[in-house]
Amino acid sequence: MRLTSAMLADAAQVTAGKLYVLGGAFDTITARSFPVVYRSLAVVLVAEVGPADRNRDLSLRIALLDEDGGDMGVESQGNLRVGAPASIPAGASTVVPLVGAFGNVRFPAAGGYVFVVDHDGEELARIPFRLRQAG
Repeated sequence: MRLTSAMLADAAQVTAGKLYVLGGAFDTITARSFPVVYRSLAVVLVAEVGPADRNRDLSLRIALLDEDGGDMGVESQGNLRVGAPASIPAGASTVVPLVGAFGNVRFPAAGGYVFVVDHDGEELARIPFRLRQAG
């Protein structure tokens, strides 16, 4: 499994195998004051799953870190299982959209943050972003 896309969005969902993104692909959040609670934040991923990874559990973990690598206590863990539908030619990869939705994320201060996505301890993506104070 490898990720072909990774971004932040205000919201996203997967319906009937299609990805719907609202307010996506940004790297800066502006707040009036800190600490601030961001009501809705989505980590949007597109995975390419090859034949060797089909019909088995693929663990995924998304974790939020501060700019010093400190754990923010915000994470999502789960397993992805992709079958082998008859419509996919033998040996072909499958594209799978994924969304990790986070609500009411508290950011204590302006600065850099990053969502890290990993599979079985191997880092697949880093999605860096900044929070800045309006002024």
